[in-house]
Amino acid sequence: MSHTIRVGPPAQLVALASLSDLKSDLNITDDTQDADLSRRLLEASAAVLAYIGRPVLASDWRDILDLQRDQPRIGLVLGRYPVTALKVVSINGTALSDADVASVFGSMDSSSGMLYPPENGPTLWHPARYVITYTAGYSVPGADGTGGTIPLDIQRAIRITASASWHDAARNPNLKSESEQGVGSTSWVATVAGTGGLPQDAANLLSAYRSGGIR
Repeated sequence: MSHTIRVGPPAQLVALASLSDLKSDLNITDDTQDADLSRRLLEASAAVLAYIGRPVLASDWRDILDLQRDQPRIGLVLGRYPVTALKVVSINGTALSDADVASVFGSMDSSSGMLYPPENGPTLWHPARYVITYTAGYSVPGADGTGGTIPLDIQRAIRITASASWHDAARNPNLKSESEQGVGSTSWVATVAGTGGLPQDAANLLSAYRSGGIR
């Protein structure tokens, strides 16, 4: 049995993709629409995080893992990932020093939150209560939309979503196509069910990051 508890405050939502990159995607070279585009980036960031369906922005967490006598495991699985730091670890109520942590936890797959025993020790985690406080998640970019560790796939999905929102603002959102005699016709792809309102291309980029993903 395991429980994951947030220890620190949640990361404040900011635009998780660069305004300059979005303007490049849209071939916009002036700054007259920056406020509108920034709003759309923020809305797209929120929509993408909701579609992923699990916390992915950096925060502190505490996992309580109770292994019973019939539950030896090869790896301990933390509830949030990617893991960037182990902060405090206790086993059956005894806190481990930094040196003890290094000796007890042999290796960690930070991308999936998997902890393994040391190579020269037991090959399985034995029955005990493990309480692990750690930092997990991607760091958000700065106010200018740069920096941070948000994966490029997520940034691209956000820009695709923001771009679609910007293009949609100029047409009737209830239409799928329109035509004018002697002029031509325009068509666009409607939102596909199950994507949380995201364009399909954006949803495709996020499949590996959703609950049950590896990254």
